[in-house]
Parts: sequence; structure tokens; C-alpha cells
Amino acid sequence: MKVERLADFRRRALRQRRAVLEPRVVDHARSAIAAVRRRGDAAVLEEVRRFDFAGARARDLWAGRRDLRAAARACPSELRRAIDRSYADLVAAHRAQRPRPIVHRGRAFRVELAPEPLERVGGCVPRGTVGYPSTALMVGAPAAVAGVGELVIASPMPRDGSLDPVLSYAAVVAGATGVYRAGGAAAVAALAYGTDLCPRVDAIVGPGNAYTTAAKWLVSADVGIDSLAGPSELVVVASADADPAAIALDLEAQAEHGGGPYAALISDSATLLRTVAKAIDAIGAPRGTIGLYRAPSLALAVAAAAEAAPEHLSLSGRAAERLAPRTRRAGAVFVGSRTAVAFGDYVAGSNHVLPTGGTARWASALRVEDMIRWTTRVRATAPLRAAAYWGAEVARYEGMRFHAASMDLRG
Repeated sequence: MKVERLADFRRRALRQRRAVLEPRVVDHARSAIAAVRRRGDAAVLEEVRRFDFAGARARDLWAGRRDLRAAARACPSELRRAIDRSYADLVAAHRAQRPRPIVHRGRAFRVELAPEPLERVGGCVPRGTVGYPSTALMVGAPAAVAGVGELVIASPMPRDGSLDPVLSYAAVVAGATGVYRAGGAAAVAALAYGTDLCPRVDAIVGPGNAYTTAAKWLVSADVGIDSLAGPSELVVVASADADPAAIALDLEAQAEHGGGPYAALISDSATLLRTVAKAIDAIGAPRGTIGLYRAPSLALAVAAAAEAAPEHLSLSGRAAERLAPRTRRAGAVFVGSRTAVAFGDYVAGSNHVLPTGGTARWASALRVEDMIRWTTRVRATAPLRAAAYWGAEVARYEGMRFHAASMDLRG
């Protein structure tokens, strides 16, 4: 593999950001959304027959709790135990995020912010050669902790139209009401606007391909979304003492993701970069998904990673680990050679639904807060003469004479 300059990394990161919402993807998503809004499940079924299972029927689009429980019986026992353990750790970690009411007692008013769970949430769960039970758990845990009334999962139908027993078991564990068996922009539209089979939700969370991401962006005026979680990303910043074999495996693991992922290693050590390149060549990584970059210093490497704002940032090697306090703008940061990014996908307790395409500049990991809305309650608790006087002063300046009169009446 070729080792490139840090400037090349910056250009590649910029291309990755632009690719998330490139015009052809957005146009396709917009067309699919319009079709689902007009024709509901029939439009979704056309997409499923085109991309997933040609023999799909309308009734195959929805699997309710009873269907999921029946299919889950075929889930192997070891996978059941693994799913149970992972979900328990996720719920425990997310409980620490549970919001509590916030109360402020001012001069004349008591102001309370009261957290309330959303009524219905839709969780996008992608599919590769198999369904991703781990993602079902990732959307289920914060929903359960938040107290969401109903969780609906949307996940593409397998090529043979069968109901995946492992995904079904994970959906049952996650407390899903059912699985709408479609993916991409059509599934997002069904969740956002509702169909005969798929109930309309208050918020859509979870990752997906570029079309899912574009669709979430397009419907975000009508339904809540968590973040733009599209094709996966990893940036590794490593010092000379890092384990090259571990880094090569982390980069290869990232390349396993479908839908145009990218993985990059940035280091100030030419020796480390050459060693990792040889390891990757020996394994045979898919070309175009992994990049190796030489930086003048680790500090500049961390700064470049912050510019990219990647989904995952890994700090490997003692010198790189010491820069952890300087890391900014990444979906999740994995500190130390032992902390494989893959742990975060399954068993660390952190959520693997993370912002991509540079949106980690402002967005965060999926969390309980994404399943909550806040109600503001205001109550007068003291004489209002002063409050009415000062409020009316500003209102009259703004030309709001009835606002002023309303406050004067109470003063």
C-alpha cells in the first residue's frame, strides 16, 4: 500500500463528507419518499422487490411481536446469551444518561423543564449478508431507558424473504413492537409518514446506507432524527510504539462495512506505516477503503482528525494515547491499543450509532436524550409588579402593545 501525505487525508475526508448527501443520492431518496407518501406500502413493496426479495408480498412487509417470537425460537443458544449480555451492558450504561427534571426558582417564577419520553420511535437496522442484531440492541437500549411507548424497527428483507431468527430474537429483547421489513429511503418514508402496515413515528434513529441517511435528512422537518449516521468511518492516530498487527486488523474491520466506508491511519512514524502497509497487503484489503498517511507530528495528526470529525477515532500507542485530552469532534474515541473499535460495536456499553460524514462537528452518539422531549412549565410564585414593569418596557419598545397590556394586568 502507498503511504500518502497528510494533505491527501484532508482532501479524502472532504470527499467523504460530500458523498454523504451527493445530488444523485438525494434525488433518489426524494423520489422514493414522494412515492411512499402517495402510495404507501405498495411503493415500499416495489423497492423491496427491486433490491431485496423479488417474491415479496405486501403482507411480508410487517412482522409483529408474535411473528418475531416464533422466528426467535431458531436463534442459537450461544447467540441468545451473547445478545442478552450485550443488551444488559447497554441498558446499564445508558441508565446513567437518564434525564431528570430541571427546576429554576427565580424572582417571581418557577421554571421547570420536565423530560417526557417520545410516544413512538423508529429504529433503522441495516442488513449485510445477515441482519445486524447489534444495531437492534443499540436502538432498543436508549428507548427502553427513556421509557418510549413503542419501538418499531425497520430492516431490509433477506434475499430469500425469510424472517431472520437472530434479528428477531434481538428485536424481541430490545422490546420492539414489530419489524417493518424494508430499508433505505422507502423505509424511512414509511416511518416518517406512516402506511397501512407501518405506524408513523415521532423520531427516526439508527444508521443506514447513503440513501437512508439522505432520506432522514429530507424528512427531518416532519419527524425527529438523531444524526446522519451513514457509511462508516475510522481514523487511527498511532505513535511508533503502537501494535501494527492490531492496527491492521482494526482497519480491515472497518473495511468490512458495506456502503462505502473509509478507514485511515495517520502516524508520524514511517516505520510503523510501512509495517502496517505490509500487513494489510498480506491480508488483502479491498482497495480504495483504507488509506495510510504520514504526519509531521502526532499533534498535527490529531488536528487533522478533528477537521475530518470522523465517526470513530482510535488512539494507539502510548504517545498517541497521551493526546486523548486534545481530541475533539469525533463520534466516539477509543483510547489505547487494547481498546479495539469493534468492542464499541458490540460489548463496551457505548452506542455504536454514531454521526458520520463530518457531522460529528455538532452531532453525538445515539443516546437517551434522542428519545426524550422536554416540556417547559412556568408558574408565577411571587408578586409580579416588577416583572410586569420590566417585561412591558421591552414589549412596548418592540411594538407589542397587547403583550405589554397582558403583563400590566397581572402586575
